[in-house]
Amino acid sequence: MFTCVYCGTQFLEHKPNCSNCGAALKADSNPARESSGQKSAFTMIYKVCDQYQDNPSIYFDDSIDPARMKNALSNLNIPENERVIMLYDDTVFNINNKVGFAICEQGIYWKNDWSVDTKRNHLPWLAFAEREIVRDGYHISLGKGDRIGMAGCGSDEIREKVIAMLKEIQALLRR
Repeated sequence: MFTCVYCGTQFLEHKPNCSNCGAALKADSNPARESSGQKSAFTMIYKVCDQYQDNPSIYFDDSIDPARMKNALSNLNIPENERVIMLYDDTVFNINNKVGFAICEQGIYWKNDWSVDTKRNHLPWLAFAEREIVRDGYHISLGKGDRIGMAGCGSDEIREKVIAMLKEIQALLRR
């Protein structure tokens, strides 16, 4: 029996996403699918994100409610088989995750509002590790035309903390 940690729905067999709330279901580690390097990178990224969850716009792991997870999966175009570690909600009043970004097992996904141009909406960790991360006004620039909007957070201090988190993840990936 498998249980969705977000809404409690039970399944007889494992599925990539909950049919009730849409959340990515976490299966037990599968050694055939996950090399020790991938598992170790996931664990390190998870630990970094855990240190930054004091931001009111950040939702971490099991504290992500089912409705927010469902919106994020759909709006940020996160694949069904992707494990979400952390969500940042850049919508007004942080209510629906229609824009923002997600730190996931395989990379970072984002969606901006109409005011922020970007060439892509996803970077796998390998590509992310090679990018220069800089603050660009109310946005985070990842180089090569990729930008993540952060106007909704309302604070330069929060933007700087998010940039510090991303740089810390990047430093781990470069090792």
